[in-house]
Amino acid sequence: MTLLKTRFSLRLLTAFFLLGLLILAQGGVNAHIAAEAERQVMRGRVTGDLQSGFLELSATKQRLRAWSLRALMGAPHDQADGEMLRERMTATIARLQDLSRQSRSFDPLSGPDHDLRDEALGLLADSVVALQPALRDITRQPDIVDARAAWARIETVFDRGTGRDLREVLDRSILAEADVLERHRDDADAALARLRLLSLGMAGMTTLLALLLAAWAACALHRPIREMVRGARAYEEGALDHRIPVRGQDEFARFAASINRMAAELARRRDQEADQRNQLEDQVRLRTAELSSAMARLHRAEANRRRLLNDISHELRTPLTAIRGEAEVSLRGPQDASALAAALDRIAQVARQMGGLIDDLLSVTRDGAQAMETPRRDLDVAGPLEDALLHAMSLAARHDVRLTTDLHDAETRVTGDPKRLRQLMTALLDNAVCYARPGGHVHVASTRADAWWCLTVRDDGIGVPPGDLPHVFGRNFRADNARSHRPDGTGLGLAIARDIAVTHGGDIALDSPPGGGTIATLRLPVVTASLSEAPQ
Repeated sequence: MTLLKTRFSLRLLTAFFLLGLLILAQGGVNAHIAAEAERQVMRGRVTGDLQSGFLELSATKQRLRAWSLRALMGAPHDQADGEMLRERMTATIARLQDLSRQSRSFDPLSGPDHDLRDEALGLLADSVVALQPALRDITRQPDIVDARAAWARIETVFDRGTGRDLREVLDRSILAEADVLERHRDDADAALARLRLLSLGMAGMTTLLALLLAAWAACALHRPIREMVRGARAYEEGALDHRIPVRGQDEFARFAASINRMAAELARRRDQEADQRNQLEDQVRLRTAELSSAMARLHRAEANRRRLLNDISHELRTPLTAIRGEAEVSLRGPQDASALAAALDRIAQVARQMGGLIDDLLSVTRDGAQAMETPRRDLDVAGPLEDALLHAMSLAARHDVRLTTDLHDAETRVTGDPKRLRQLMTALLDNAVCYARPGGHVHVASTRADAWWCLTVRDDGIGVPPGDLPHVFGRNFRADNARSHRPDGTGLGLAIARDIAVTHGGDIALDSPPGGGTIATLRLPVVTASLSEAPQ
């Protein structure tokens, strides 16, 4: 039963196994073809090198003969050329002997050819050795009386070796190598033709078997796959009552039965899902109103968060400007220790202020808009004002602006946060200094009137156009003359200052007289004032 259930898989695996074996066989044949082709190429190359070597040996021998003749006749010649040509013949013979051994390894069956070649190379090697004394005699005795006898002795060494004509041996060797080279080329062509036929045969067999396997698989898979595709389309259209026919007990039959069971289960689950969907729709309708309300609150909270982030980002510029101003003023010339200590103290205060702003930024990211609310206490307003003035003096020195004060607020106490009040006053003084013209004047005055403490900051700068006065406390609003005078502003300083003043129970007013300049007036309730006296 198990074999029946898996017979299709076994047949398919068997077919692919046979195809794999055939592919491996073809790979082995291809490897054999490559090895045989390489052997034929190397065999032909060695034979060609042998023929070239014999030709080179013959040419060198002729050059040595010509040199000997010139030496005997007393013609101009280089005495070292004779020994050099003889050594070249020796090296050529040694290379030919090495090539002969390689040729024997490639073609061990051609024994007579190899023996004749080795015999010829031995005779030639002996003749070259015998040439050395005769050449030495010519070199030592350049003026030979009996030149004919000397030449006859050298010619005997050149052309006779162990009773044989060396010229005939050399010529026969060249012709024999040419004949061997021709035979090797014919053998290589025949071998390559056989290998080509073998490669084509194996490729044809592999292709034919692959086509037969593909046809068999297509025929075997066509009907069950067609029925499964029909069932899948029915299920896709929602007809879960459709059933795929189950034929036999092979893998496709088991798969069809499993799909049918799945369709039945899906139909049952679909009915359950319809009931649950109706219940969920009722619950969704109930929750939609709650989610809409929550989203509205979330959008408002996000708007407040972004507003506060913009405010704090803007305010980070002020302490950095103060630190830079103090440092530049301190570095302009020699300073005594007390002045440097005071500058460093102001830098430390501004750094602490910047640290507080960064803490506010972190608090905003954690807790939302309520993070800006800080505890309040009774304090002397002179403390935050002095800190703001010290910062403004450093900034005024950098902008070449004269700063004067007229303060009448001794022992005036207000309720608030000193850090926020210092931030508020610093913003007003920074605006006055930054929008004043070089060489201008900023005057700061403070008074106490009934239940209010008033701070007035007057400058003779660029002023505010009358049409822009109602909008100066809007976030990101900047007048055209302010943009041209100070391109790096963001339009948040006055908006933040007004928010701080309002949270402390006070207000800010801004005026720009026709003669030029701007007057900013800050009012804060003193401790003895009641809330009912605050203006509405």
